[in-house]
Amino acid sequence: MTKVPTKKAAKKTSESPDYFKLPFEVHYSERLTITEYEFKSDIPVKRFKDVKAVHMKQGRSWGASFVCEKNNGPELYCCLVNGHDEVEPPWLSFCDEDDMDINYGCNYEVVISGDEVRFVELTEEQEDEESDEYLDVESMDYCCSHAFSAYHLNDAKPDFIILDAGNSNLKVDLDGYALDEKNNRIKSKRIINVPKLDWQEYTVYETHELVDSRYGWFKEILKSDFPKDTNLFLSHDDERFE
Repeated sequence: MTKVPTKKAAKKTSESPDYFKLPFEVHYSERLTITEYEFKSDIPVKRFKDVKAVHMKQGRSWGASFVCEKNNGPELYCCLVNGHDEVEPPWLSFCDEDDMDINYGCNYEVVISGDEVRFVELTEEQEDEESDEYLDVESMDYCCSHAFSAYHLNDAKPDFIILDAGNSNLKVDLDGYALDEKNNRIKSKRIINVPKLDWQEYTVYETHELVDSRYGWFKEILKSDFPKDTNLFLSHDDERFE
């Protein structure tokens, strides 16, 4: 009987995954500032003109983490070199935090001029309960489907990044070295040699200032809550009239 030669099993390759194409997480332990906005009114809201005020809150967050689900390369590079702008960009979504303390709040009047919407500081008369112009914002109801929330990253530095989040969960520092369970660098295990990366290949990524994120939130609110008012736009100016 003729023996049929058996095929040798293919050798397994141990190529490293392309971390610049996989989801990742960014973790902060130091304090981050957080800013929130939400619209309020004292009448039933049918059109955006019925919105009377916006309540702004600020506070601090500790132990915040963010996830990038769609990583095309520049996004991971941005986080490795700590290159983002004032607040988290659209491609970086809030994931979790250890603690948060909201310790400041103020109110603004919502003013529409043509198609432009501004948040304007309340006058003394609008804050005076004895005045006919008093704007009792604290007694108003919230009137939008979702609040604005942004974390200020510009003065913070991530403690570590988790590569291939949800799979290998490999933790690295901003120099690309693997970290042990106590977040100590493993000098013999450099996963990404950040200084040797071709920065020109990874420089096209989107960053956001606070005003950019707030503007985007406003457009989302119009589409979801006030579809007849999508012609309106939020001013990029500060919350004060000159």
